[in-house]
Formats: sequence, structure tokens, C-alpha cells
Amino acid sequence: EASRAIAREHEKPSVAWWIAPEHDALAPALEALGIVNTEPPGYEAVENAMALVHEPRGERPEGIEVRVLETFSEYVDVGRLVETNFGYPPQSEEVMRARFDEYMNDGWGKSVIALVDGTIVGSAFGAFGAAGINLFGGTVAEKYRGRGAYRALTFARWDLAVERGTPALTVQAGKMSMPILESV
Repeated sequence: EASRAIAREHEKPSVAWWIAPEHDALAPALEALGIVNTEPPGYEAVENAMALVHEPRGERPEGIEVRVLETFSEYVDVGRLVETNFGYPPQSEEVMRARFDEYMNDGWGKSVIALVDGTIVGSAFGAFGAAGINLFGGTVAEKYRGRGAYRALTFARWDLAVERGTPALTVQAGKMSMPILESV
């Protein structure tokens, strides 16, 4: 209940829990408290992991502009894309404004966006670590999947890692990302 109260106070739409296999015995107690065991995209029980210490293989996709997210308008567009792709409830502009301000001031990572003809078609976050960047939340609009946007976002985060002097990427990702991650 304390976790739910904190989430409500911060207008978070959901609270997610991950339990390592050695703690599976906790699952019945958590379920008794009303925590639902689901596996929506990005939260599957079996994730894919990757550690990359060289530039991703292959060519950088053509026709896809990638850059760091910098404006509130871009932040809102990315937020709506994430809500659609991950099934999250819509957030108010006030909440999004507060989160954008946090994003601009916290310095612990950067979001990158993929654009086709000036339209944001994908986004991904890179959390800065001492030895590299951990990849989070990559998503691409359904009608643009299979055209290289996710790959372009991976290259963009690699470029950020190199610029920071920490040329390494790590990720734990769901099943939709697996074919792309296997190819890099």
C-alpha cells in the first residue's frame, strides 16, 4: 500500500516489480496483496541481455534522422508514443511538464529520438553509467517498424557513449528487441 501511495502522489500510472528466480517464493505473497503478474511488452519474464563494447555492426540506416530529445514538444510526442506502444494511461500536460523539467536537469541520461520526414517515429533512453550506457525504453511507432529506426536509436546511444568516453552499451530488453539486438 505504501508503494501505491507513493506512485499516486507522483501521478505514476503503474508500479512494476521484478523478482529474481531465487525469490520466486515471494510471488504468492505479492499476489495476495493485489500485485498482478503480467508480461506486457518490455516487462516479459524472460529478457534478453547484451553488452556491446564495439560500434554496432552493419550500416547506419538511411532516411532516419536521430538526435537527442531537447524540447517539451518532443517530450510530449515521445510520451504519447510510449503510452500507445506500452499501453500506459495518458498523462496530463502538467505531469509531463514536471517530468520534462526533471529530465532536463537530472543529468543521469539522455533520450534520443528517431524522425522520418520530421515526424518522431521512435525514441529510446540511455542511462549514463561509469563504464557505459544502459539502454532503456526503446520504442518505434508500429507503422515504422522494420525500417531501421530501432537500429538507428542503438547507433545514436553508441555515439553518446563514445562522446562520454565510455564506449560500451548494456541492455535488458523484451522479445521485440531480440532480433535487432542479435544483429548488432
